[in-house]
Amino acid sequence: MSAPFTYGPVTHRLGEEWLMAYAAGSLSEGQSLLVACHLSFLDDAAPRLAVAEAAGGALLDTLAPERMAPEALARTLALLDEAQAEIAARPRVESKSADPLPPPLRAWLGRGVDDLNWSFLGPGMKKVKLWRGGPNDQRLWMLRARPGVKIPKHGHSGTELVLVLKGSFEDPHGRFAAGDVEESDDTEMHSLQIGTEEECICLAVTEGPTRFDGWIARALQPFIGL
Repeated sequence: MSAPFTYGPVTHRLGEEWLMAYAAGSLSEGQSLLVACHLSFLDDAAPRLAVAEAAGGALLDTLAPERMAPEALARTLALLDEAQAEIAARPRVESKSADPLPPPLRAWLGRGVDDLNWSFLGPGMKKVKLWRGGPNDQRLWMLRARPGVKIPKHGHSGTELVLVLKGSFEDPHGRFAAGDVEESDDTEMHSLQIGTEEECICLAVTEGPTRFDGWIARALQPFIGL
């Protein structure tokens, strides 16, 4: 069994607009889950959520009821409560388990990381597709990559959120480690370099199919299914 791992400081955080949307219940199921997982890595999540919830409540007063998905607010606030309870119950410094899944994701999946149905993505890489729906053909999925792997240059059809659960990667925006989130859009093309210290596991929400730069990767894209 692998040794428990430690969390470093989270340096790449989601913006307040994401927290407000989360508290307002206006995110999709996949986005809400990723935000809840990100919050479970933060020491100051509870006060930030309190502010976001207040701001989100004010925002709700200006929204027409028909613009909100049924039960979206109740579901999102339940996730928010779970994340806050987890923050209060678990020390931030060290995980008690070798499984890197944050509590909201582990509860949603009902299983551990090694019990998931991982499939081939590329040399040294595996993926597992978790959910698909919401606006703009959103896909929630996970990446598992060996140390030192380089992910080919690619872009996305819309917004991409990538939360690091274990290990790290680097790209032109910097280094991203456990708890960090990278946000990009359809104007960017980037490649990723996985850190050499350990495997990297990420949770991602993307919109539409991935756009690869190289012809080999483009030819394989239909089989990848992302």
